[in-house]
Amino acid sequence: MNLQSFFGRIVDLYHTSTRLGVQPPKSGPTIFVANHPNGLIDPIVVAKVVQRRLLFLAKAPLFKVPVLGAMAKSGGAIPVYRKVDGDDTGQNSGMFQAVFDSLAEGRAICLFPEGISHNLPELQRLKTGAARMALGAEAEHEFVLDIQIVPVGLTYRSKTHFRSNVAAEIGPAIRVRDWQRQYEIDPWQAVESLTKHIADGMKAVTLNLQQWEDLPLLELAEALLPEDDDHKVQRLRSFAAAGLELEKLDPERLIRLRERLAVFRSRLDNYGLDLHHLDAAYNPRRVVSFVFRNLVSMLIGVPAVILGTIAYLPPLLAVNWVLRRRADPDDVYSTIRLLAAMLFFPIWQVVLTLLIGNYVGWLWALISLIVLPFAGLSVRSFARRRNQALREAWVFLTMPFQGRQHRLLIREKQRLQTELAALAKALIVAEQKPAAHARVN
Repeated sequence: MNLQSFFGRIVDLYHTSTRLGVQPPKSGPTIFVANHPNGLIDPIVVAKVVQRRLLFLAKAPLFKVPVLGAMAKSGGAIPVYRKVDGDDTGQNSGMFQAVFDSLAEGRAICLFPEGISHNLPELQRLKTGAARMALGAEAEHEFVLDIQIVPVGLTYRSKTHFRSNVAAEIGPAIRVRDWQRQYEIDPWQAVESLTKHIADGMKAVTLNLQQWEDLPLLELAEALLPEDDDHKVQRLRSFAAAGLELEKLDPERLIRLRERLAVFRSRLDNYGLDLHHLDAAYNPRRVVSFVFRNLVSMLIGVPAVILGTIAYLPPLLAVNWVLRRRADPDDVYSTIRLLAAMLFFPIWQVVLTLLIGNYVGWLWALISLIVLPFAGLSVRSFARRRNQALREAWVFLTMPFQGRQHRLLIREKQRLQTELAALAKALIVAEQKPAAHARVN
């Protein structure tokens, strides 16, 4: 197992992943370009979903960090020297040549053209490095390498919650040889043109918002309309793009829609409801089945949860202590948490096994080594399921006393669905008019 596969399995414990879009190239010189919302987690996720051994570029100061530096070197990472780090950027000539050589050998490289990991709601302006590397490598070999640049969009459901999902969407490949003629005439113009094309490709696979506060309303609007074959992340991206288009065509209508969605969301929250509760049909059979399932789950799960909580409380407290001492933004929260867990949990597992072996017996130590990790992993998922069950029970018990409010919410839901459907049709008509005008001309 190589280092990338090892860390891929570690990250799988923290984030579940879903691959969307087209199939990535399995061979040949390829540059995967991705957005960068989640620190060192991002390159591991990209490597996992494209299923290729990737060469990464990493900022030079990382190589001086004791553990991370050794990991970067063993993984074959190439250092990048940046002005912001106080480095001499003239040293990057070696970096470019290493990339050229790797592409000439048919290898795959992963780049993050935004240049930084960030927690902003939209794709940032891209650096020109990816285009310069691709065109430079092709020019060095007379444009016979057939390098492809593949956009990858990463959308995290939550970067800070354990076992939350990350959707990785792979966009259509960009063939660098299409810029050969332009590069031979004006290299810099070709770099700018290819960079813009890369940015368009990345925007097509990333969720871009004006502000994070729009996301809950966007999710509500997406949930109100009928489902289709697209993944939720793809639907959210389409809705976000539609919102930007509506802002150009009719900003007042968009403001009114935002206000109505916000009021509707607030009313749902005030009554402790989700959207699916408005359509739920509670009958005796469903209620009995619900109670039975949760009682069985409690009987089986509670002992395991108690065992896992007691067994792994010390390393969990140690990880939380590290997180409290650091004022890091969300884009590196998962990275710090994962690295701390990789340090504290294995050390504690060794200590715990030795303690059980010495004081209880080595057979029990072996059993605990097999059983306790599963008990520990079950704690968070059990708590999440039980919280959801308690909420469902609360809704069931209080719904008979909220008949009028429930009917008003259903009526407002139907009005919003009608409004959103009308907006979708209006946007489709608006898109068709320029196309029809172009055909006439």
